[in-house]
Amino acid sequence: MASGAANEALRDRVTCLENFVGVPEDDEAVSLAVSTEQHAIELVDLRKILDDFMTETNARINNIIEDVMFMTDVVKINLKSLEDEVALVKKSVPAHPGSIGEEYVAALSNVQTDLLQCVKDFS
Repeated sequence: MASGAANEALRDRVTCLENFVGVPEDDEAVSLAVSTEQHAIELVDLRKILDDFMTETNARINNIIEDVMFMTDVVKINLKSLEDEVALVKKSVPAHPGSIGEEYVAALSNVQTDLLQCVKDFS
């Protein structure tokens, strides 16, 4: 009688688990423990793929940052050269009002100011 009650209790627990997890549809169904182990292995593989991706992405981002910094330095050097050339033109053009080069110098000054502002905004 006691074993009948134990079997009934065990059957109730199995029924409860089957209702929660689901009843296997055929004999080839994979047990929950095996399925969980397979998922754990897949998660480890996915984690490795994600770590590799993040490492590669960080390396690419660092390379892009280095390239941008190098380009910024080149632009600064070019702007300094342009600034020196504008200063030379300003010195060589007559300073009296109405001279031929006055408009040219004014235009160069505007370009210089605009370029310097762009570099300051970028930095």
